[in-house]
Amino acid sequence: MNYQWSSCHLTGTILPGYEDREIAEDLKVRPAPSDDVFCFPLVESWRERVWTMLRDYVTDEVKAEFIHNPPEFVVSDDLSWLDDIIFEVTGKTCNIKELTTDCLLREYRAFRAAHGTRTNDLAQFYERGLRLLRVEEIEDRARSIFLNGRFKHATEGELQRAIDDIEARKVSGGRNGRLYFCANERSLITKSGRSGHYLIYGSEYLYCLGMRVTSTRDTQKTLKEIGRPTMLICDIPMELMSPYPLQEFAGSIIEYLFCELIDGLEAHALSPGSGSGFSLTADLSAAHIVGHYHPVTIYDPLSSL
Repeated sequence: MNYQWSSCHLTGTILPGYEDREIAEDLKVRPAPSDDVFCFPLVESWRERVWTMLRDYVTDEVKAEFIHNPPEFVVSDDLSWLDDIIFEVTGKTCNIKELTTDCLLREYRAFRAAHGTRTNDLAQFYERGLRLLRVEEIEDRARSIFLNGRFKHATEGELQRAIDDIEARKVSGGRNGRLYFCANERSLITKSGRSGHYLIYGSEYLYCLGMRVTSTRDTQKTLKEIGRPTMLICDIPMELMSPYPLQEFAGSIIEYLFCELIDGLEAHALSPGSGSGFSLTADLSAAHIVGHYHPVTIYDPLSSL
């Protein structure tokens, strides 16, 4: 079900300020990033540049051999299919995924990505930046929202049981001390991405606490009354990016470029629902926020209202 905040009677107000930082939702209308910023969905901004970066290994002869005798599986997670072609044609051994990752780190200062949230106050981001999840802060916020007397059956005991049940403090929980982004912001809006709940309801941890303390319906209604869905576009310094996600994006880049060489060969990378999420383990300074917008229409994978 699609959600439109502008026509939803539950939508709350947003404090004035930072209107000059609002940018276009449409990537084609929005000003392009600078040359030293890598933007995954803008293929035309990196296609030829990546080919050039890899020219010592991915020669015209390597491309020709791929076209003449394509491997059975052209996938991003295991690029041995390309390593093998490079060795057969040039005699050179390499790990093309690591090589591409190193090239990205040399060529680009920052990695553009989006953080989806719901807020009634943009100042917290433009003045203090984007902060890692601190579970204690979200739990206190849950108290102020759900234990304020509005829900007669919501108690501190219920909240504590919810906290214990979710176990957000466990390293394996993937919540505490993480800050999540999507390289392809459409994944946070469209049905194929199935991640619109971050924009519609805000913090997933807050949502999970609320539905255990009250009900799913009451939680959704309450959180929709707070501000507006907000997409924050950021240029993340490369030194903050962990090696693993960069290698995964490098693999996706290679898959996409080689699939373009053969008509009818479709790359999974950048296709609807392919996924482009990753996390940081450090706060992101406000200086790295490019701007924001409030998406007009968002697919709600959790809708019950």
